[in-house]
Amino acid sequence: MPISDLLMSGINLMAIGMGIVFTFLLILVFAMKGMSKFAMFVAERQGVPERVSSHPVTMGQRQEGVRGDLVAVITAAINSYRATHS
Repeated sequence: MPISDLLMSGINLMAIGMGIVFTFLLILVFAMKGMSKFAMFVAERQGVPERVSSHPVTMGQRQEGVRGDLVAVITAAINSYRATHS
């Protein structure tokens, strides 16, 4: 079997494999979008609120119900870990 036939066979196999993977990923994307829309539809029908707060809490802002001493202990533990494992 000449080398050109082997190369063409390899290229055909590669194209078929890439086509199958691309098709699978395309189906996966559409399935995920469909499930997301279905979940939103079900949540809407059951009257589930979307979110409690539309603005995420960023560094420096205090969230209601968060203990400052606990945040300080966790921050100190993270800094200690980073200092010893860097």
